[in-house]
Amino acid sequence: MEKTNRSINYKIALTGVFGALSVVLSFTPLGYLQIGLLAITIMHIPVILAVILAGLVPGVSVGLIFGLSSLIRAAQTGSPFFINPFCSVLPRMLFPVAVWAICKLLGNIPAISKVVSGSIAAAVGTLCHTVIVMAALYIFYTEQLLQGMKGALEQFGFSAEGLSSVGGYFAILACTLATNGIWEIITATIIVATVLTSIYAVKSKKSKLSKMEEIQ
Repeated sequence: MEKTNRSINYKIALTGVFGALSVVLSFTPLGYLQIGLLAITIMHIPVILAVILAGLVPGVSVGLIFGLSSLIRAAQTGSPFFINPFCSVLPRMLFPVAVWAICKLLGNIPAISKVVSGSIAAAVGTLCHTVIVMAALYIFYTEQLLQGMKGALEQFGFSAEGLSSVGGYFAILACTLATNGIWEIITATIIVATVLTSIYAVKSKKSKLSKMEEIQ
């Protein structure tokens, strides 16, 4: 019973910590890494870490906080796309499922360490986040999105006028991944791997100290 309570308290605490971090990243410039002309978002990383360290429910909860923060931020800045909760909130609650599924799948393979499985989950989760957000934006704002990305599409050899509905989505997704998307995947993987390595190293050290104390 005591162990169960400790586990629940641990998950609640992590949800609070990562939820607060999501809010901070959403409302400050800290949510972006500026690399040359690219602004790489890291706002989704607390959601990924919450899933890996605390489980699916805490991860979805942090995703909800991230989504609501995004919606409020959009309302403040007048962003037309993310005022829609189907674009700002729902995708942020869905992509943690992909992170959780990858963690579960790789967790059954003894040869893969927790850091490696977490890093792979971060990469896949970041990709899924981009795919789902862009899908939601495309469903609700097809014309605006195609017009807004017309220059980028033409740069990659696509014609906004000649694209089918499905082709338009994949063209926009390809452009997004080829510019910011790939860097966001790499950045998320590196950050998550670094954080997990530090956390598991501390846990391992504490475990060894506890065993030594028991022997003494």
